[in-house]
Amino acid sequence: MKSINKYILISLLAVFLFSCEDFLEEENKSNITAENYFTSAAGYESLVNAAYTTLRGTIGTPLGGSERGAPYLFCSGVDIFNRGESILVGGSYESRDIYSSQLNEYGTLDAQNGFVSSFYTDFYYAVQVCNTAVARANSVVDLNDSRKQQLLAEVKVLRAYYYYHLVEQFGAVPLVTEEIINANTHFERTSEEQVYQFIISELEAAVGDLPAVPEEFGRATKGAANHLLSLVYLTRGYKSFAGADDFSKSASLADALINSGTYSLQNTFSEVFDRDNETNSEIILSVQYGTDGSSEGSNQTNQFGWLLYEKGQGYLAGDMTYHNQYPQFTPSQFLYRLFNTSIDSRYDGTFKSEYFATLDVPSLGISKGDLRNYFPKPDQPFTIQDSLDFMSQHPAAEIITIDRWLPDIESVGGSGKFPMIWKFYDSKANSVWTSTKDVILFRLAETYLIAAEAYFKTGDITKAVSRINSLRTRAAIPGKATEMQIDASDIDIDFILDERARELAGEYKRWYDLKRTGKLLERTMTYNVLAKRINKLDSHHLVRPIPQSVIDRDSDEFPQNLGYN
Repeated sequence: MKSINKYILISLLAVFLFSCEDFLEEENKSNITAENYFTSAAGYESLVNAAYTTLRGTIGTPLGGSERGAPYLFCSGVDIFNRGESILVGGSYESRDIYSSQLNEYGTLDAQNGFVSSFYTDFYYAVQVCNTAVARANSVVDLNDSRKQQLLAEVKVLRAYYYYHLVEQFGAVPLVTEEIINANTHFERTSEEQVYQFIISELEAAVGDLPAVPEEFGRATKGAANHLLSLVYLTRGYKSFAGADDFSKSASLADALINSGTYSLQNTFSEVFDRDNETNSEIILSVQYGTDGSSEGSNQTNQFGWLLYEKGQGYLAGDMTYHNQYPQFTPSQFLYRLFNTSIDSRYDGTFKSEYFATLDVPSLGISKGDLRNYFPKPDQPFTIQDSLDFMSQHPAAEIITIDRWLPDIESVGGSGKFPMIWKFYDSKANSVWTSTKDVILFRLAETYLIAAEAYFKTGDITKAVSRINSLRTRAAIPGKATEMQIDASDIDIDFILDERARELAGEYKRWYDLKRTGKLLERTMTYNVLAKRINKLDSHHLVRPIPQSVIDRDSDEFPQNLGYN
């Protein structure tokens, strides 16, 4: 699904889904309307494709040149990332530093936060596209019932996915399931419990009409629906309104997916993210990007680094070797120290530890290709003699040890340099700022982790250990598989969270993981150096503020979340 037709989203949905007075005054010279276009099979297929296109905005793709909020709500204010520094755009930071600090340090987070607002808007926009596709399905005249039901099921999976994010981020939210054609000036908030009931019913109803294998890679399947359903049951299992069998249902669904034969783990961790392996058997659902330059690019590959040409000499601005990295999220020292680098391949599969000059600097004795920055393994000895020996071979290098792998903002005392998360690197990118590499939403390794957590919560420690050991076997450096195995005495909820960090770092899961397990407050205050310093994180931060713009535009009372002004 690399070449999704986007024209319907741009030319029709913008007019018919979110009409305003200005749009209604426009002359429709083509005589194409939603009423007649979406009744054809081709028109309806384009509408469903538009629903898939909305995935890009909801995972943080810059739309129209603007910066979206999703990555900040996924990655800020957690244990494995610290806030980095915003980049200058047109010589200005605008409010990005304020918004990111509010989300990372929590103390001053309020309803004016632009990243929270864009998240809310983007996800409800996506919901409304899905609602339109659901509403229009019965009007399609030249599409057979089987095909129609499949497309309808795909859209319902997407809508359930969007509502999962909305309810976890904001708590009670409006449950809008109808196409909005006329102006609606008031919405009621629906309880978390009811939203969860809706998500589960949608997924359970959809799965029977979905194929096991997609006709185009990137479309929703039985596997995608069941993976999401397993995650939803796992998440609900922790809540006050949990079903008695939520954890066991989650475990059963995850295991059924693992044993289905449709998916399999890649042989090595690094293969999962290989640019030439984007349709591999471990990926259950991913956000697709066109390779012809017609689609917005993802910025996942650029979020977890530092601008080499600003912080180190010997690097050429705009060089495609390393791309231009957004220093938005600095991996915490805690994250680096989670790895036993002598046996676990995921450290080298996740981080880049060596950087070579891309520019000659004769006055400093630097030649293009010289090793410039080197980050020794954080858990292995690196003595003064090791440093001297290393510098004798690489005289242009700067050695930076883990004690300096911190942001260089807010007087933290770090170097602002650290091993970047490199597993998302796009060797075929045509821009230093964005990538057309797919963004993985669900993969089988996470299914194993969901199963492990669900079995742990049911008290079946043996199965929980087994599911984790399957991943650790795959992650082992050759010859170290036995040393990578754990037993029942090793596992608790903190170990499961640590394992999720080792496997899924940077994959936009962490805030949800910590919130779900009740560890957000504790672990963020322990390992996030900036949040720890502010020391104002409390239970009301388990949901975000409702954007003030939403409250202001509602014609009746729209309550704010407790604790926010």
